[in-house]
Amino acid sequence: MQIGTGMVLRLASIAASLLLSAASSQAIPFSLEVSVGGVSAGTLNEGQLGCSDTGTNTATCSAQNIDIGGLRITNLDLTLDNDPVVSGEVAVQNLFPGTQTFTLIFTLPTGPIGPSTLTGGSVAGGVTDNTGDGATLSSTAGVAIYTSLLDGSPFQPLFPDPTSVSSGAFDSADVVPPGAFGTPIPSLPGPAVLSSIGIQYNFSLTGGDAASFTGVFVVQPIPEPSTALLVGLGLVIVAKGGRRR
Repeated sequence: MQIGTGMVLRLASIAASLLLSAASSQAIPFSLEVSVGGVSAGTLNEGQLGCSDTGTNTATCSAQNIDIGGLRITNLDLTLDNDPVVSGEVAVQNLFPGTQTFTLIFTLPTGPIGPSTLTGGSVAGGVTDNTGDGATLSSTAGVAIYTSLLDGSPFQPLFPDPTSVSSGAFDSADVVPPGAFGTPIPSLPGPAVLSSIGIQYNFSLTGGDAASFTGVFVVQPIPEPSTALLVGLGLVIVAKGGRRR
């Protein structure tokens, strides 16, 4: 049986639509590793974190009530950009009856960025008492609550040790003032990036209580001098052309 040209074109169109649909449903690769008391409790991927693409290089992640290793992620609302940028809020609850130490490492894979970069980040955070006996959120020995990561290695810390905030019974309290670096973001010179950027939260939280963090980490490449020169020459040519017209 021969298939006409019109049918072939229609089938090709349907196949292309299916491929585009499949591609658009795949979120930017992203992960969250959770450790409890310094021991890994597991890693969640972009699908488990409710991530979905919002553009060619952007995605959002939204998830609620994920339990992992005695930690409940009560709310997660993040924005990702392959420029790259990681920003947004994560709220958690300690499911243990006593104080416990947690580490959350958010990792966004990237391509090589460089040879040099501009960076910037910020963080705000707080604690809420759920049990009626007050709540405390604090850093752990020698480790900041927030640490930006380049290729998995610590870069810039915020809320350095010692940092601590406590609330009264069934009350909330914020870490003040919020922390930031590379402001206006991004403006702090940084190294080249090979494969990823990320944010690490490391903290101690009293039993049954809740904490939340709103963090940002941005990395942008600095054009090589030759590239910057070409861009500058292009702008001059455009300007001269506009004056002649």
